[in-house]
Amino acid sequence: MSIEQDWKQLDGQENDELSSMLTLSKISYLHSHNPLQKLKTNLLINIIWGVLNCTGYFIIIITFPILQVQIGFAIIIIFSGWTLYKALLQYRSIQPNISANIALLDELKRQHQSFTEMIRTQLKVALFIYPISAAAGFMLGGVVGSGKSVQAFMQKPVIWIILLVIVVILTPLCHLLARWMLRYSFGKHLDTLQEKITELETEK
Repeated sequence: MSIEQDWKQLDGQENDELSSMLTLSKISYLHSHNPLQKLKTNLLINIIWGVLNCTGYFIIIITFPILQVQIGFAIIIIFSGWTLYKALLQYRSIQPNISANIALLDELKRQHQSFTEMIRTQLKVALFIYPISAAAGFMLGGVVGSGKSVQAFMQKPVIWIILLVIVVILTPLCHLLARWMLRYSFGKHLDTLQEKITELETEK
């Protein structure tokens, strides 16, 4: 049986075959083996977390009227909003039940390439955001902890050195954490999708 037939069976069967599959365990099993469905589900979870994070940043901006901190977190919100927009477009483009009039191989390739490119772009742009996030968080913690203004808190050279060290350390750590989280959320399913692509190419 070809991979295209397997794929069609994955998303539903008709007539007498359908009646034999109408059990919750069987349906769950089939959906769990659809990489596009898994990617779409995990992407939705990431979008929800992104919205919650943006809400948290917005609350910080309102709660702490510190101009430098507000600017820093506003930049983060703009970036996060852009990534959420791109993720939403990606989410809407994923069709787990591929129509019969669309070439299965071409559609799987398109989804794999689009998803991979989205992840790479987000990781690259995030490298610009991490230093801003670290600096804004450091200033917020310093102002709240010391009870001083930003100018008073940052006037000592040692504070600037500490800030620089924090930025230098946290930027690569945040980048590695982001790569791990994206790999954890999407990596296995992208690998499965690539395996399906390879099988289809081999059959041709």
